[in-house]
Amino acid sequence: MKVTFILAEAALETLPVSLQKDPRVISSCKKFGKKPENCLLDKSLHYWAMDKLKDKEKRGRPDIAFRVVQDVTSSPLYKSGMLNFFIHTYNDYVIEFGDNVRPPHAYFRFEGLIVDLFKKKTIKDANGKVLLQVRHGKVKDVLNGMGLSSAVGFEINGEKSTYEQAAAEIVAGGAFIIGGFPSGNFSTETASIFSKKLSLSQETIETDTVACRVIYELEKILLFKK
Repeated sequence: MKVTFILAEAALETLPVSLQKDPRVISSCKKFGKKPENCLLDKSLHYWAMDKLKDKEKRGRPDIAFRVVQDVTSSPLYKSGMLNFFIHTYNDYVIEFGDNVRPPHAYFRFEGLIVDLFKKKTIKDANGKVLLQVRHGKVKDVLNGMGLSSAVGFEINGEKSTYEQAAAEIVAGGAFIIGGFPSGNFSTETASIFSKKLSLSQETIETDTVACRVIYELEKILLFKK
């Protein structure tokens, strides 16, 4: 069987148009030899220009998605073709990963890839195989496309669970969701999709750590026990 993983409401987006003409943003991008429209919103670089953005505390952390992408695409579960991987972004774009995608290991190249993807909508390899594609959509649209109506979600205020127990729940339901934002909670719309809301610790854990450990437990069930 295949399992679907959605990194939801990820803080991954190109610079909003409202910030692209800010002199400080232009100056910051110029230091990297780029135009504002070719940069991702990054709190470490654009913090002082983000004050008027809605939900600013949840945005501007593309490094979270970068780390998760590296971990997921290098996992045996994904390489075996048993993990469907999607990134749903804060502003309702859905990035779908094809089979055996090998993303750049350098962050600056990852940024260029994502910016290019948002412009072209599809990234293909030399043989025409689709590696990445992006479209407007919500978390529920991803699940509907997989023939699912709900997923296991992870939040610190959820039901206490071990990673092993969480993996069993995911296998039973077929999908799981982890937040791709630095702070705050899932939107009401996303949270309403959870079949179960699980908590793996009383303290905040890095997103990529949760993803790695959950995927490992899934591998123990789906790969290693065959």
